[in-house]
Amino acid sequence: MKTRKFLGGVLTAAMLLSFAGCNQTTTTNDETTTTPAADASDSSDATTEGGNTDIAEGLTLKVLTNRTDRKEDGTLDEMTDAFEKLYNCTVEYQAFTDYSDDVSTMMSTTDYGDVLMIPDTVKLADLSNFFEPLGSYDDLSKTYNWANKKMYDNTVYGIAHMGTVQGGICYNKRIWAEAGVTELPKTPEDFITCLEMIRDNTDAIPYYTNFSSNWCIAQWPGLVISASGDSEFENKILLEGTDLIAEGNAYYEVYKLMYNIYSDPTLIEDDPMSADWEASKPAINNGEIATMVQGSWAVSQFQAAGDHPEDIGYMPAPFSTNGQQYAETSADYCMGINKNIDDDHKALAKKYIEWFIADSGFAQAEGGIGTLIGSEMPSYLDAFSDCIFFEKAAEPDGLAGTWNDIDTASEVGTWKDDAANFKIKVAEAALSGKDWSEVEAIYAEANAKWAAAREANEKLSAYLAG
Repeated sequence: MKTRKFLGGVLTAAMLLSFAGCNQTTTTNDETTTTPAADASDSSDATTEGGNTDIAEGLTLKVLTNRTDRKEDGTLDEMTDAFEKLYNCTVEYQAFTDYSDDVSTMMSTTDYGDVLMIPDTVKLADLSNFFEPLGSYDDLSKTYNWANKKMYDNTVYGIAHMGTVQGGICYNKRIWAEAGVTELPKTPEDFITCLEMIRDNTDAIPYYTNFSSNWCIAQWPGLVISASGDSEFENKILLEGTDLIAEGNAYYEVYKLMYNIYSDPTLIEDDPMSADWEASKPAINNGEIATMVQGSWAVSQFQAAGDHPEDIGYMPAPFSTNGQQYAETSADYCMGINKNIDDDHKALAKKYIEWFIADSGFAQAEGGIGTLIGSEMPSYLDAFSDCIFFEKAAEPDGLAGTWNDIDTASEVGTWKDDAANFKIKVAEAALSGKDWSEVEAIYAEANAKWAAAREANEKLSAYLAG
């Protein structure tokens, strides 16, 4: 199999890199490996017998995780045996189903574990109040992809435990082939046509909304940056003051596609209100479901949910710019260190993060993209061979966190999944048979809120005046 390397760093539009294709057609988790960067791991100073001259022995490290499934099935504990032996320590995992809310509440005290996935509720400007500095962006970006994800003022406070491809869609390759699809869609219109072919030629549900789980609707914004084909897409909205959702832009077109699918009852499940996320996993594995919008993180879960892992595929979002498709790579949760713990635990916590990324094999087992620069791309990205991969550009110096500040202040919540969110309203309008004019009104309301918050943002005003 030909492999593709993920070349890290923040890629601007002028630095976009296209990856060579992969000619393999069957996906299994054990086919993906990582090639560590030469200086990526500091574990060389540890003896193979479990001692280390730099790290205190006999410590217990508490790690908070969102992966309840991997805690419950023993994967995390089994994987960590090697680290515990290496540093003569004990690692205790605490998993949360509602991770972001629960851990954010814990952070009102100083007792929120030793290592934790940094909740997105923490503003970038507040990272130093909760997390230990891990190093400068200039240094860490030479080793790790997405080093700017949890960075403020050139200091990095969290490193991604793995990465994902945001702009993609999970699908059952066998069902799509049986429907007569010979070429994956590159436009929204082509995508709808493919779903209609599945409806007409198979017994599968063409598209499964998972509507009863709002967070599944909140997977749709993952398509936006890829659909734009522009790493500076959000920065342009921020600096130029254009509408967030403007006709023809990526926000508009992505949710227009969602509306067009959800408003056609022949393309979706019979009762979206009773959709079941856990039940959808084996259903897409065995071909009862054909398609779902999810991040690439879901591929391994769908593969593991039944006897047909080879049928699970991942396709680029059906949007093109001048005939070219793009795909955004993005950091998953970033791991940080509680700044309130003692120095011995901080030293061990740093070793844990380095080890988890370089040596645990977790990203590969989960079908993620390795955080180390030089990691091989997962084999299930075969369908992306003609795509250009890129990272979303960081905000300009002096504006770090401004997009999120406006997003929060406006209550638009481009990634949120609360019932009042605009994308949930669009989905509800479609499912209830409302006319497109209802969606236009929802867009207008979101734009007005966004514009008001942007106007009131003092940091942006000072930057623009400066």
